[in-house]
Amino acid sequence: MEIMKKKSFSLISPLLLAGILLILLPIFTFMTLDRLKKQKEFFSERLLEKGISLIRTFEAGTRTGLFTMGWGAVRIQAMLYETSLQPGIIYMMITSKEGRILAHSDTSMVGKVFNDMPESVDINEDISLFSHRERLEKDQDPVFEVFKPFAPVRSKFKGRRMHRQMMPRHDDKQDLNLNRFDRQGNDWCQSYLQSEDGKKAARHYIFAGLSMERAKIARSRLLKATIWRGVLFFVLGCVGIIALFSFQAYRSARASLTQVKAFSDNVIENMPSGLISTNLEHEITSINKTAKDILGSDLTHALPQLIELINNPKNTGEVISREITLDAVQSKTRDRAIDLDITASPIQDSENQVTGFLFLFKDLTQIKELKKQVETNRRLAAIGKLAAGVAHEIRNPLSSIKGFATYFGKRYDKNSSDKQTAQIMVKEVERINRSITQLLEFAKPMNIEKGPVDINDLINHSLKLVQHDILQKKIQTKIDINLKTPTVYTDGDRMNQVLLNLYINAVQAMEDGGKLEITVQDKSQEGLIEIRIKDSGEGIDKDSLDLIFDPYFTTRPTGTGLGLSIVHTIIENLQGSICVKSTKGKGACFIINLPV
Repeated sequence: MEIMKKKSFSLISPLLLAGILLILLPIFTFMTLDRLKKQKEFFSERLLEKGISLIRTFEAGTRTGLFTMGWGAVRIQAMLYETSLQPGIIYMMITSKEGRILAHSDTSMVGKVFNDMPESVDINEDISLFSHRERLEKDQDPVFEVFKPFAPVRSKFKGRRMHRQMMPRHDDKQDLNLNRFDRQGNDWCQSYLQSEDGKKAARHYIFAGLSMERAKIARSRLLKATIWRGVLFFVLGCVGIIALFSFQAYRSARASLTQVKAFSDNVIENMPSGLISTNLEHEITSINKTAKDILGSDLTHALPQLIELINNPKNTGEVISREITLDAVQSKTRDRAIDLDITASPIQDSENQVTGFLFLFKDLTQIKELKKQVETNRRLAAIGKLAAGVAHEIRNPLSSIKGFATYFGKRYDKNSSDKQTAQIMVKEVERINRSITQLLEFAKPMNIEKGPVDINDLINHSLKLVQHDILQKKIQTKIDINLKTPTVYTDGDRMNQVLLNLYINAVQAMEDGGKLEITVQDKSQEGLIEIRIKDSGEGIDKDSLDLIFDPYFTTRPTGTGLGLSIVHTIIENLQGSICVKSTKGKGACFIINLPV
C-alpha cells in the first residue's frame, strides 16, 4: 500500500474562498432580487390603488357636474387641473380614441396628439376595469400610468339633466380662459349630455400619471441596505463555513477510513472467489462467505493442504497459482472431490515484512462438469451425424424391400395368407421409412426461408392434406381467422409442416369423431399472431404434458416421438413459441405465438 505524505495548506485557501463565493453569491443575488421584486410589486399595488381611487373620484365628480349642473368641457378641464395639483400626480388627461388630447392638467397640451397611446390590445374596453403600465417621460423620468375608458355616464343613471344657467358663476377672467379651451375642444362632452345611458357617447380614455420618485428612493435605500447585509452575511458565512470545514476535517478523515473499511469488507464478503487470510502461525484471521460455501465451515482438513502451498514463498515472497483437488474426505460439505484454482501470496507490511498469507481460490468443479457436458454433446452430435448417414443408407434397401413386397402381394393375390403377409411387410417398411425421414429431419440443420404468406391459404391448404381422414372419421372442422393483415412474413413450407403434424395428432386423438377448431387472431403484443389448434379428443395426462416435445417421447405404440419435437424446433427457428393446454379426456389445445 502506498503511503501518502500529508501536505500542509494555509488556513484560508484561495480555492476555499472561491468555493464559498460560488455558494453564497447565488444565494445573496437571489435574495436581493426577490426583495427588490417584492418591493416593486408593493409600490406598484400602492400606485395602482391610488390611480384607481383618483380616476373613480374624478369620474364621480364629472358625473355630478354633467347631469346636475350641466357642465361642459370647460368645467371638466378646470376640475382636471385642480385634481392634478395633489402631491404625487404628474399629469391627468382625457384623450379620444385616436389619441388627441381633449383635456389635460397642462392646458398647453390640449388639442395635441398623445404619441404614446397604448395599443388597442393593452386597453380593456370594460369600463369597470383598469389598466396600468410604466413609461418614460421626455425627461426620462419614470411614470406609473393608470388608464381606462372614460365613463362619466352609468348605464342605469336616471337623473334629470339641469340647465346650464344653474352653473355657479366665476370671475370673467377665468371664464374667458376656459372658453378658449371650450372652443378648441368643441365641447366634446355633448355626446354624454345627449345620451344619458352612454350607449351613443364617443369613446374617450382617461389617464393618470403618478410619480415613481418615492419608489425610486426606496429602491435605492433597499439596494444599499441589502448590499451591506449581503457583505455581512458573506463574511459571517465565510467564517462559519471555514469553521465548519475545520471542525469536519478530523471527522471526515475518520469517516473516510470507516467507509473504505466497510466497502472493502463488503467487497471481500460478497466477491465470487473464496478468500482466506492467515497469520505467520497459520491461524485464520479472516474468511469470506464464498470460502465457507466452497470448503465448508470446518477447515480442519482443507487448511493443511492450502498451507503446503506457502512453504516455498514464505521466505522469498513469491506468488503461487495452481489447480488442486480436495477429495470428499477433506471437504465435509461435498460428497465428491472439489477442484480449486488457487493463488497463494504473502501479506507484507510497510517495511516489506511478511505478516501473514492470503489465499484466493475459485471452484472449478462446475466448470469441469460443463466441459464434460460439452464434450458429451459433441460426441452425441457426431453420433447424430453417423445415425443420419446410416439412416440415409437404410432408405435405399427399404425401397427395394417395399417393391418386392408389393410385387408378391399382387402375385399371390388369390392366396389371402400370402397377400396379408405382403401387405404387413409394406406397412412396416412404410413405418420404418417414416421414422427414418423424421430422424433425418431432426438431425440435419434447420433451413428457414421466410417470405410473405397468406394465413387463409396456409390454413386451407394444410387442412386439405388431412381432409380424407377428417371425412372418414366424421370430424367437424371450424376455422376462425380474425387478423388486421392476413399476410405474415414467415416460412410457409415449415409452417405447413407444423400444422400438418398438429392436425394428424388431433385426428388420431379423435377415433370416434369430434371437433377440430383452428383459430387465428392478433395478439395484444404488437408484432405477434396467435394460432390455436384445438381438438375434442382423448387429451393428454398431466405427467406427459412436460415431456411431449422431448425427442422419442410418445404415448402411441406406432408413434416415433419425433413429430412434436420437429414442430418445437421449427417454431423456435421462426422466433416463435408453442405450448399446450390439455386435460385428460377433454381434448388438447396447442397454442402457437408467431412473429409477423
